[in-house]
Amino acid sequence: MENLKFYIIKSKDGKYFRAKGYGGYGESWVGDIQSARVYQRIGPARTQVTFWAAEYPDYGVPDIIELTVSESKVLDEGNRVQKAIKKKKRTELLNKLHSAEGEVINHKRDMLRYRGSYTKEALHRKEEKVEHLKKELELTK
Repeated sequence: MENLKFYIIKSKDGKYFRAKGYGGYGESWVGDIQSARVYQRIGPARTQVTFWAAEYPDYGVPDIIELTVSESKVLDEGNRVQKAIKKKKRTELLNKLHSAEGEVINHKRDMLRYRGSYTKEALHRKEEKVEHLKKELELTK
């Protein structure tokens, strides 16, 4: 495998450059390397060094640290993805069940209010839908 190179900018006082993005907030220079901006190419890193050295000459020229990655590890995401899919499906079923139960309640209320226009068959279909969703939800546990 070919070695990969990444670049980090470090100021003379030992802080690392952090990209804030458009409209970002907070400090541009942080003490934690985990928060530092990592560049994949040296050109953009050099551009930042030139900017900071030209605009703030009192602080000196920042250094570029080159990181070389020589080993890699493949992460198995299968279990995590399956759990996420199952959780998403369960949430969707819960939402559908809640909605169907609301339809049944509304239908019963409207049957009392408008006696002739709401049929018992339609109510029965909605109740069956609720039961079907409850069974499907039990299967996803």
